Amino acid sequence: MCSGFGVKAQLLLAAIHRPTLIDDYRLYLHHRWMEGSTSASALTREIQRLGYRGDVNTVRRHLKPYRNGAIPTTAPLPHLTVHRVTDWIMRRPEHLTDAERKGLDELCERNHVLATTVEYARRLALMVRDRHSEHLALDVWIADVRLDGQQELRTLANGMRRDRAAIQAALTTTYTSGAVEGNVTRIKLLKRQMYGRANFDLLRRRILLSP
Repeated sequence: MCSGFGVKAQLLLAAIHRPTLIDDYRLYLHHRWMEGSTSASALTREIQRLGYRGDVNTVRRHLKPYRNGAIPTTAPLPHLTVHRVTDWIMRRPEHLTDAERKGLDELCERNHVLATTVEYARRLALMVRDRHSEHLALDVWIADVRLDGQQELRTLANGMRRDRAAIQAALTTTYTSGAVEGNVTRIKLLKRQMYGRANFDLLRRRILLSP
């Protein structure tokens, strides 16, 4: 689901906005201007300390509308990336800021495919976070996605349908394989460290004695 959504979101975002060096600092520059800091040189030095790699001329061009009196009435939206939009979708709606909520709403208005994906992703995330499946919520989700979801979502739903029993157990029980998986990872790490250096007896001792 994530990879399929990522491709669609990336194409949409590329059409909406061409990234520039100043993008990640638009919100900061807006707030500093509103606080009374209007020197392009000083603001450039400030954002350079935050990681900006451009020059003062780019900052001057960005601030030109402000100097001409065209100050935005609201703070500019954060630069849109696939990672950022995915984060907006997967977080609880009530945890989004007004700017983030506005950005996601505008994207969904531009593309109904993304709006549908957001709906299904949030429903699934709610089931996983709250660990519930009352009223056959999982079955309803799978059925809905198979009827009108995107191809990537339908592929996910078909796989979940085959593994329904395991998913249902994960949502409704307190058992976890986390400890086992952690030990498997630890053993694999030790095996790689020992490869070609000693025999099995020493590897066995390290596995048994290491914390």
